[in-house]
Amino acid sequence: MKKTQIVIITAALALQVSSALAQGPLNIFKSAQQKAKLEQNAPSLRNHLRERKVALEAWKAIPASDLQPVTLTANVTAKNRSGVRELRIREFHYIGDCGYAHGGQDSGVDTPTTAQAVFASDLADSYLNQAALLGIDIDSLTIEIHGQPDKVKTNRVWYPRNFLYTIYIDSPASDAELEKLAVLAEQNSAVATLVKAAVVPQLIIDQKSSPREKKVEGATLAGLREYIWGKRQALQASKAKAEAAKAKNPKADADALRKALAPKQGPWVKVFPNGVRQLTVNDKYLILHDNPAYLGGTNLGFTSIEGVLGILGTCITHISLGQAAERALDVDSISLTVEAEWDPRAGRKGFEKVSIAPQNVRYTLHVKTPESAQAVKEWIEAVEKICPMYNLFKDTQTFEHRIVRGSFKRQ
Repeated sequence: MKKTQIVIITAALALQVSSALAQGPLNIFKSAQQKAKLEQNAPSLRNHLRERKVALEAWKAIPASDLQPVTLTANVTAKNRSGVRELRIREFHYIGDCGYAHGGQDSGVDTPTTAQAVFASDLADSYLNQAALLGIDIDSLTIEIHGQPDKVKTNRVWYPRNFLYTIYIDSPASDAELEKLAVLAEQNSAVATLVKAAVVPQLIIDQKSSPREKKVEGATLAGLREYIWGKRQALQASKAKAEAAKAKNPKADADALRKALAPKQGPWVKVFPNGVRQLTVNDKYLILHDNPAYLGGTNLGFTSIEGVLGILGTCITHISLGQAAERALDVDSISLTVEAEWDPRAGRKGFEKVSIAPQNVRYTLHVKTPESAQAVKEWIEAVEKICPMYNLFKDTQTFEHRIVRGSFKRQ
């Protein structure tokens, strides 16, 4: 039986467990009819939408003079010799990692896949908002999303783009009503609005000096230098393997290969009856998104608006480690602070032209290294040239959707 590795995000704890697809407390009933009868006692998504409508109407009634813009923050740290990226947003956190071929241990989510799930999460949340405000009942909602190959060849850095998201929904609403919800949801999604625009994240470098004479001895697991040294070996081996494959088939086209390998199913986001969104990433990791109480949520996870800053930070951190390895740089610590302003007054009287998306996206690189300031500058310039999420932000993105009635089926 296939084992599934799960990361569950809670208010102060990230748990990683391995579990077989086994029976549990949901399987105590011999009769499916008896189970269905008692499950009617549980709160439903319809109930949540009614409660959310009350919360949203109260939220919309607040005058702009009672609100103020805030700074959203995500912090990412490369964890010493493991090299994993720990993302912290308020009291929540999760781990990002890459596969063995790139010097990682596959112990956490990869950023490009997580990014797509974050986009789907915000679209799902916006869909619920519009359904609540219009009084349209929904019994279940899941959104699956993936990027598609470019229709014409571009010179863009590779990253998931040309997003297609599928809305799997159970609802008594008409097809026209569901389509109207989808259009309104995308128009009112702060995250979709952000990535549809060309936003260039601004860089601040906070560099501190460390001694050059520190040696890579491998005596402990504490040093980031050991990880970068090991990552360099992994990258060189991976590059040699790719060059050998290219020499064997020199006519192979990278774009054609990506098109052939493009996923038929991407990450997906399931909405629970209380409105919490569960993101499934890499087919095995789970992340929770939620809203604060004033938006009808229960604050069981960070928001998708905060999550979009997190994916930028984890990706830049990952590529920074890779470029440090490529350049054989001595680096003793790397962490990132990503910030943006979000104005809750957007759309209110006097603030009609204020964007619903976060503004002034910026990141501070905190680095400890014996390398010169010029070497660090050239290092980060190389990072920005190839970083998938940095380039996703600075390029204009597109979205399209389709609606499928019924439950989502995992392939």
